[in-house]
Amino acid sequence: MIPLLICSVLALAVIIERAINLRRDKILRPEIIKTIETIRGPEDIPYAISKCEVIPGPFSNLLRRILVNNHLTREEKFIDIQAAGRQETKALEKRLLVLEIITAVAPLLGLLGTVLGLENIFGIISELGLGQARAFSGGLAEAIRTTVFGLFIAIPSLVAYSYFDKKVDTFVLEMEEYSTYILNKLYPFRDANKK
Repeated sequence: MIPLLICSVLALAVIIERAINLRRDKILRPEIIKTIETIRGPEDIPYAISKCEVIPGPFSNLLRRILVNNHLTREEKFIDIQAAGRQETKALEKRLLVLEIITAVAPLLGLLGTVLGLENIFGIISELGLGQARAFSGGLAEAIRTTVFGLFIAIPSLVAYSYFDKKVDTFVLEMEEYSTYILNKLYPFRDANKK
C-alpha cells in the first residue's frame, strides 16, 4: 500500500501542476498574439523580439526563433521552426510521462499486493486449516483492497493524462498556425528587400 500511496500523491501533484501550467492564457499569451498581429514590416521585428524576451513561455520562445536568423531561406526557416517546435512541445509535455507511468504501474502494484495477500492467506490455511473462515475472508478482503486502490489511482491518472495530452496537441496546432502566419508575413518582406 505504501508504493500505491506514493503513486497517488505523485499523480495528484502532477495533475495539479499541469492544470495550473497548461492554461491557454499561460501558453498562448495574448500579449504575444497581439505582437504577431502588429508586425507590419521589418521595422517591427526588433520590438517583437524584445517583447518575446520579456514574456517567457514556449510560444514566445518559438516566435523569437522565427524572428531571428533572417538570413535563412524560407525552407531552412521552416526546418528551423519545426526543430524549435519539437523542443517546445517537449517542454509542454513535461511530467506527463509520470502520469503515463503511474497509469501503468498502479494496477500492477495493486495486483502484486493482492498476490502477496493471497500468499499470506494460503499460509494461514496451511497452518490453521479451512475452519478459520473469518481469518480467510478478512485476509481475502485485505488482499483485494490493494487492487481496488491501484485501479482508483490508475483510472483518474489515465483520464488526466489523456486530457492534458490532447490539450498539448491543441496548443501545438495553434502555435503551428501562428508560426505559418508569421512566416508568411515575414518572407514577402524579405523578397521585397531582395529586389
